[in-house]
Amino acid sequence: MIFCLFLLVLSFETVLIAQPTVQEPQSPNLTSNPNQPPQNTSPSVQTATEPKQTPPPPTWSDGFSAGALVRVRPEMKYNFDFNRNTNDNVDFTGQKIQFWIQKEFTRDVIAKVTFQDSRLWGAEKGSLTGLSTANDGTRQSTDVREAYVEVKNNFNFPFHFQVGRQILRYGDERLVGSLDWTNVGRSFDGLRLKWEDKYFSSHIFVTSVSERHSDITGNTTNFGVKNQYNTYLDCPYNGTKVCTAKIDAQRQELGDSYFTGFYNTLKPSDYLHIDLYYLGLQKEYLRANQSLVLTTGEVGNPNTRAGRWDVLHTYGMRLTNKTQANKKALQAIDYSFEYAVQTGTTGRNVTPKWDSFQTNVNLVDPLTNTTYQQNLYREKERYKTYAFGADIGYTIAKFRVGAAYDVGSGDPNRADGSIASFQNLFHTNHLFYGMADQISWVNMKSRSVNLSYATESYGSFRIDYFAIEKHKLQDSWYDIAGVAKSGASTESFSNNQYDTSQVLTEKGAGDNRPVSYLGRSLFREVDVKYNIPYKNILLEAGYSMIFAGDAIQNKVNDRTVNANVYTNQFGKNAQFAYLMMTAQF
Repeated sequence: MIFCLFLLVLSFETVLIAQPTVQEPQSPNLTSNPNQPPQNTSPSVQTATEPKQTPPPPTWSDGFSAGALVRVRPEMKYNFDFNRNTNDNVDFTGQKIQFWIQKEFTRDVIAKVTFQDSRLWGAEKGSLTGLSTANDGTRQSTDVREAYVEVKNNFNFPFHFQVGRQILRYGDERLVGSLDWTNVGRSFDGLRLKWEDKYFSSHIFVTSVSERHSDITGNTTNFGVKNQYNTYLDCPYNGTKVCTAKIDAQRQELGDSYFTGFYNTLKPSDYLHIDLYYLGLQKEYLRANQSLVLTTGEVGNPNTRAGRWDVLHTYGMRLTNKTQANKKALQAIDYSFEYAVQTGTTGRNVTPKWDSFQTNVNLVDPLTNTTYQQNLYREKERYKTYAFGADIGYTIAKFRVGAAYDVGSGDPNRADGSIASFQNLFHTNHLFYGMADQISWVNMKSRSVNLSYATESYGSFRIDYFAIEKHKLQDSWYDIAGVAKSGASTESFSNNQYDTSQVLTEKGAGDNRPVSYLGRSLFREVDVKYNIPYKNILLEAGYSMIFAGDAIQNKVNDRTVNANVYTNQFGKNAQFAYLMMTAQF
């Protein structure tokens, strides 16, 4: 439909432009003065000149361009839970197809639409008769990746605005990126105002992350409170647990959410750029049900954030000399430093950290006549986080040697009134903390070195070594999406720092074991990547070997569980490999 509307607008514009201009015939001069001498009406001989060439009228194809991308990537993941007794090996083939069209109505007015189909081979039910590849009404993975209009140089200044669905990329994409490595990627719906000149760049954007309301014509939303939740079966793929029915309630509790930003780049020279930015994420949390009887535990309990806003503020600075295309530097030494801090409130009211005696009182719910406990003292739960990243390299001819150091703060006590775990927002972290995507910029310290070699005809080669450990031993291990992998490593939810006993129980210490028994090292990783152009296709292959550390080993071989005292389930090595083929035209 969007494509048809796009062509209709172009055709209408062509018709208007191509209309010939009708000129009125010139009538003879009937009011000539009789006193004037008669005019010579005989034809005169004129110098022969070439006739003027009339430019052809503009057509709909003027300023029109199109392109496409096809990418296929088989992937293999082996032993990502580091447990030799479970079968968690994963292999699949992902495919991404993009087709984009762009129209330049004038030099300063541009519209672009990008269609994308993202799918896994064999993920949809096929036809037994061979007449169709998906004949059962399964959900298709076709969507609009981009759809925006951009107007440049407004008011005769380098002031532009862009509105619609668009891709945001800032800095090294550690906090705001396109996530193009994945088969789906990331887009934002919103408005962006831009000032672009030689020495200064400033962007202000407002985007909508989630919308809770539907309109009256049938456009519905996946967010907001619903009367009935969709249930699904949660079946662990390793076969060690039975399937359980769960309600998709977490998504439905989210209301209106907005992502805003003010990103500025100072460009004093081609050897230094300075980024100063603010990023804001505001999320509204709603009640979890629409029942007629609203219990105090639902709307009156201060522990829940139902009806409140989660507001996160991120302030940061970045220094770099990678000012050229593809983030290249004009100097042999290249560098990039970034530092960010976060503040704000989560919307929860929690027991204050200083109330070590847990001063609780018993209250009665007036609607259900049930008794529940609540702490006498409350405080707002707040964000207090930071992150730092540094990347330095030295290029000799076609070789580059680099080193990097990254820190994402962790939380030593997740039961108090502050959140110290850094929130990684909308990142593209595939290049920074290991190609296998085992961790996010949260509760981590990463030290790495790398070596790369680039040629013009035979592609490029790169090898990386990462040593990654926890920033705070008590906090969890966070995956690439920034979600805590509870139960995957040793942790202590409430900072059990004074207990030195190791009690053996049927279920073990879980996430509250003594700090003295927590591991620090998460894993070491070695990555090897090679890409080479072949005709009109770019071929890329990658392989990762991961070696788990004591924070993972001590959890897999959990000695606090009686049944595991004399067992060894730990498998130290995990592997990741892929082969990617990309055609762009």
